[in-house]
Amino acid sequence: MTIPEPAAATIPQQRPPDERAPEPVERPIAAVWYPPLELPVAPRRSYLWPILAVLAVASMLITVGGGAAAAVMLRGYGNAPTNVAWVSGDVKAIDAVLQRRGDAVRRKDQAEWMADVDGTDAGFVKKQQQLFENLTRLPFAELGFERAQVSAPKAAAFLPDELFRRFHAAVRIVPVTVRHRIDGVDSKPVATPWLAVFAYGGGKWRIVGDGAGKDLPTGEAGQPWDAKGPITVVRSDRVVAVLSANADGKANAGGDGGRGLLELAETGLKQVAAVRPGGWDGKVLITAVGDRQIFDTYFAESQDRVAQVAAIAVPYYSSVAEWTNRPTYATTRIVFNPSELSAAKSELQHDLTHEFTHAAMGPVTGPYTPRWVVEGFAEYVAYRDGRFNPAGIREALGNLVPASFPDDKQFYEEPRNYVTGWLACRMIADTYGQDKLIAFYEGFMRMSEVDSVARDVLGVGRDRLEQQWRDYVEQQRRG
Repeated sequence: MTIPEPAAATIPQQRPPDERAPEPVERPIAAVWYPPLELPVAPRRSYLWPILAVLAVASMLITVGGGAAAAVMLRGYGNAPTNVAWVSGDVKAIDAVLQRRGDAVRRKDQAEWMADVDGTDAGFVKKQQQLFENLTRLPFAELGFERAQVSAPKAAAFLPDELFRRFHAAVRIVPVTVRHRIDGVDSKPVATPWLAVFAYGGGKWRIVGDGAGKDLPTGEAGQPWDAKGPITVVRSDRVVAVLSANADGKANAGGDGGRGLLELAETGLKQVAAVRPGGWDGKVLITAVGDRQIFDTYFAESQDRVAQVAAIAVPYYSSVAEWTNRPTYATTRIVFNPSELSAAKSELQHDLTHEFTHAAMGPVTGPYTPRWVVEGFAEYVAYRDGRFNPAGIREALGNLVPASFPDDKQFYEEPRNYVTGWLACRMIADTYGQDKLIAFYEGFMRMSEVDSVARDVLGVGRDRLEQQWRDYVEQQRRG
């Protein structure tokens, strides 16, 4: 997935550490906002398990139970047209179909839903029937399908070849914003993308497929309702979890109907709230289905990373981030790697707390927040109440001797960066206090340099902060 980086001119360059450096440089107010360049993830447990194995986490003591677009650019095939214009009647017809989609889900009327679906492709018909069933199982406080304003060439890149060959000039790819709010979880509407393919025939427009290709917008085909099989929903006061359903419609999760996962999630939220009591909704939506497609969608361009990740925290906005310049943060969704759902409860507890920390800090996480701060803080919260054995830390670090804070572009290439990032955040909390650690994290919403934020919040430059971190790491090794 490619997310555009802010223009280089808007990012003050890092200065060489210098105790005589000028006052902190503020991030320009006019800088364009973009989502984080990497989605926050939880590392596969094997990397950090040496620490977890010697960690006495307080949470272990709990009892755990079971006329819109002017034209649409189409691909050129032989003499096929390269530009096909929308007319006002087309636009109104497409909007009417999208309106009926939302109405059908609210009324749980499958016949109304399927009336706008092309019936000539049996596989697509089955997929749409399952999609409808999944949507009706989710507790929406609001749901709507809205045609998005996206440039024609940008949208046309996602039109599948097979559908173009079938329908030629009578086919359109329509970017759609699925605007929704989960009851009891979301305080703001959340926008997710859907690339719908419409074809004209028999005097009406029908849905015939979905967009495909590289660089799909974040979340396309990765929502809980996109699961290939039936889903079920379990919930507690602050958690809505979407799980795969058995033939009887009950949750297929640990044999306890998902109750164990909910209890772990509630404990994780309490751990996060102890550090971050406000500034976020305090409630989460978890997708923990067995369908690999849902999780793999977020690694379309880095499939080699899938096996290294236990879960992922996905930030969402008031509009689809790739389709607008200044989206407003709305919430963070948690998506689990299905291969990790059978892990030990202690491991799942750590993963949930780590990911919930990303959700709690989502409103103050931006393109200038370093990866080591984002991931290190999540590990700090997950391990906050633990006691540590120096031997475990030595084993986790191996021969790694940190010299400088990890670079964002290489952060995920070295799993031990999670350990050094965690120790950096823990050092700041131990040395300056937890409130200062949180203020340091938040400082990157105003400034883009570690040096500037450190001077403003902690009263030291980057050079001094890194030295304190290196000394702290060595101290933790020795015990």
